[in-house]
Amino acid sequence: MGIRAGAEMTSFEMRFIALRCKDTIAPTGTIAQGVQAKQINSHGEVYEDRYGITTSERVYGTVKENQKGNGPCYLQTSCISKEKDEELLKAYLNMAPSQTLKWIESGKNPSEQDVEIAGTEPYIVGGHTASGYWVNTKRETTVHGLYAAGDVAGGCPQKYVTGALAEGEIAADDIINRNIKHVTSDACIRYAKEKIDEYETVLNHSREVFTAEALEEAMQKVMDEYAGGISVGYQFNEKQLKLADGKIGQLIKLADHMSAGDMHELMFVYELKERLLVCRSVIAHLLHRKETRWHSFNENLDYPETDKKYFGYVNSKLVDGKIRMSFRDIVKEAEYEHQD
Repeated sequence: MGIRAGAEMTSFEMRFIALRCKDTIAPTGTIAQGVQAKQINSHGEVYEDRYGITTSERVYGTVKENQKGNGPCYLQTSCISKEKDEELLKAYLNMAPSQTLKWIESGKNPSEQDVEIAGTEPYIVGGHTASGYWVNTKRETTVHGLYAAGDVAGGCPQKYVTGALAEGEIAADDIINRNIKHVTSDACIRYAKEKIDEYETVLNHSREVFTAEALEEAMQKVMDEYAGGISVGYQFNEKQLKLADGKIGQLIKLADHMSAGDMHELMFVYELKERLLVCRSVIAHLLHRKETRWHSFNENLDYPETDKKYFGYVNSKLVDGKIRMSFRDIVKEAEYEHQD
């Protein structure tokens, strides 16, 4: 919504890749921090010390060990106590039941087997990374009257639920205290009519060449293979990104000719169009940051080192159908208001 409205966005190149329990996709932090389990490779070697223990480094180390032929990789739970078994089973039954069920089905408790781990596909989510709207101190975006909090507020990673609640309160206070100019009812009616006409075109379009499901599968394949997905170890180069941009552009054109048989299918059509636009933004951001600042999250093979000139925010704005890139310095003041 914000991209289409011309809001300034930030840090889409800082993708989030979670380190998860393999197959169940259950979080690993409860094991790593709760019972102090180390990351080990198939030889029993603790490898996390060689790569670092930030979220991105934990993923990066696991990817590299697998690439070196030292996989599978695990969280070493085979040395924990029986009391810790009970704690983990209860914790995951609350949080990710599939992991507890996997332990039960295997007939072995965590202390009797190590937990295999793997990275997920990349996500674009501000709750864990810095991607999202460029906001001021009061959480207003560059579109007057549009506020962002929590996962969609950019530039402030790893705020999680408590941070999202705090940001929501900050935004709500500012909305109450300011006289936000409302859109007139006539403008709303005109806009609604335009959207309804647009929906009717999709619903009445009889020549369906591709389904939303088929185009989304193609989109996922493009982003996976050419924009640093799970199948390529989260790595990419400029040539691949430019190919990805071209292929996503082709899919956007095809998406304009989709049809829908009912309102449910119409939703899938619009979901696809939104995701394709996000893909364009991600690719543009990955191309603009010519360095590797966060291993795996932003693993640029053409620029494998960090570059101090990129110590700041890569931002973007959709202008006349084109994504315009910009760079913002780190904000050190206590208060920040948009300058444009």
